Amino acid sequence: MKYAVFKSFPALARTLPLALALTGGLLLTGGCERKAPQTETETGTQSAPVQVINEAAADAFSSEYWQAGQAQIIDAEAAGQALARAVAKLLESPTEDHLEAAKLAWLDAHRELAGSMPFIKVAFSPADLQQQGKELLLALDSWPTQAGYLDTVPGYSSSGIVNDTAIELTLANLRKQHRLTAHEEASTGFHALEVMLWGPTSERTAGQFAKASAGEKPEAQAANRRRELTRLITQGISEDLSGLSARWPLTANDLSQRYLAKPPVARLQWIRSAHMDLLRNEILPRLPESSESDVESGRAADSKQALLAMLRNLQASWLPEGGGGLADLMLDRHQTTALAQTFAELEERLLKMEDPIELAAPDELQRSRHQIEAVLGLISGDTEVPAREEDMTPVSVTMPVED
Repeated sequence: MKYAVFKSFPALARTLPLALALTGGLLLTGGCERKAPQTETETGTQSAPVQVINEAAADAFSSEYWQAGQAQIIDAEAAGQALARAVAKLLESPTEDHLEAAKLAWLDAHRELAGSMPFIKVAFSPADLQQQGKELLLALDSWPTQAGYLDTVPGYSSSGIVNDTAIELTLANLRKQHRLTAHEEASTGFHALEVMLWGPTSERTAGQFAKASAGEKPEAQAANRRRELTRLITQGISEDLSGLSARWPLTANDLSQRYLAKPPVARLQWIRSAHMDLLRNEILPRLPESSESDVESGRAADSKQALLAMLRNLQASWLPEGGGGLADLMLDRHQTTALAQTFAELEERLLKMEDPIELAAPDELQRSRHQIEAVLGLISGDTEVPAREEDMTPVSVTMPVED
């Protein structure tokens, strides 16, 4: 998977090596006091006080950040369109090769959406846009999903929308049915499509997408409705991604203008607050607290890679290899060093885990959660990192000679 932030961000194009290793222990303690006054962000919450920030650097970074977000959203839109083409090919000619191609297209598009999350959170930070952002993400990425809400499951041969002929299959109706009576009743988005492509028990065959011609028999109706349901869910994903892409450009006078209307330093605070929200409400919930927890993309075995896609674009914003990222602008050098070390250790741990991530050892999941909480404390500016002893400059004191 490509990350737009690497391609279009001049300052962020050179990301930290995956195997970055830093030596020396770092003591992290909360409650750091700073001299700068606290300010209110668009979300209405107080952001951490920061050191004096160079306004010209803040303007350059925040403008490039928006452009990198646009490139990432364009990639996500293109991946959604490729997914739509792959699903159309599967429905036109249901072969195992075409089913596998549709699954691979799903994985690519899902990871592109995950990589977009650090930018989407920023774009919908204003209080009057937060509900729109929430609805968009629920339409695209609601999870966990109840497979029986969509399709036949073992023991319930007539379950799901595919068997409920009282529900007319239109995209508008699917949007109305989405999370209608419970949050796991997803009928739009990537995880609803995941159920359709992988199957309720992860044993989907291409033959289950074959067009049936046996009249009004329930089995034939279910087969044809499965085809249409799969097509409509895919259409909804493509439409939602295209709609987001259309609102992003600087000329759209919508999301971008709200962002650029803020003073440069306030934009950085806006980004910081959005990234903190991302860590708390999107990244941490994807790390189950036990092996029995619901995970994102369990059928597609993509929970870990989606998580890494978010973290890598988050890391690239704060710690580009060439410098000039958010850490240089908003943190002291000890916090920056600690953040680089924590990101590197977290990625190393995640790469060794199983996918889906629920199969990982519970103690490894817990350590990963602690590391994400450490990242949150560092980027917020609330975690103080004392200088290491080896970094301190020795001071020679000459005592006066007594007569």
